[in-house]
Amino acid sequence: MRPSFIPLAVIAVVLLSVPGCASAPSRFYVLAPVAGSLPPAAGPGRELAVGVGPVTLPEYLDRPQMVTRTSRHELRLAEFERWAEPLKDNVAQVLKENLAILLPSQRVTAYPWKRATPIDYQLTVAVWRFEWAADGQGELKARWSLLSGDSQQELLTRTSSYDVRAASEDYPAIVAAMNEALAAFSRDAAAALRALPR
Repeated sequence: MRPSFIPLAVIAVVLLSVPGCASAPSRFYVLAPVAGSLPPAAGPGRELAVGVGPVTLPEYLDRPQMVTRTSRHELRLAEFERWAEPLKDNVAQVLKENLAILLPSQRVTAYPWKRATPIDYQLTVAVWRFEWAADGQGELKARWSLLSGDSQQELLTRTSSYDVRAASEDYPAIVAAMNEALAAFSRDAAAALRALPR
């Protein structure tokens, strides 16, 4: 008895005939730093040296697809609306750039940095929520700490939450609102850093 099989050409025809197999191309998004520019280089020792990181996200968020929370226990992944790079890396880089502009300082570096790099303070961030809800509300929730650069002593620990709402329900507006939440967190972190003794 001959084994049954389906020729590859038939499989290809079937796949092409199924609705949705030739879907619209994916769209890719990135978060962006706050408006502004880095200050001119200051003399040695005059700017605050800050190390940013590690920054962590839950694994369900650190994926290419954008995540919407449809209920307390259910998430929806947008297959064709994607982050252009790992979200954890994008958040860390934008946070670094925001602090450099807001402090301001050219001595802000991202984790991991070289052991010889002088750091006054280190900012660590554990993001708990950074997602969109089906009701149109976005939320950034994170626990963050400031450590001394030399002894790694914990100087400050806070849990911060930021609620935002997009101007519309399309994904560019959603990303813009999430960007505003990250900017608000950056401003709070910069204010806390400026309040510490040099």
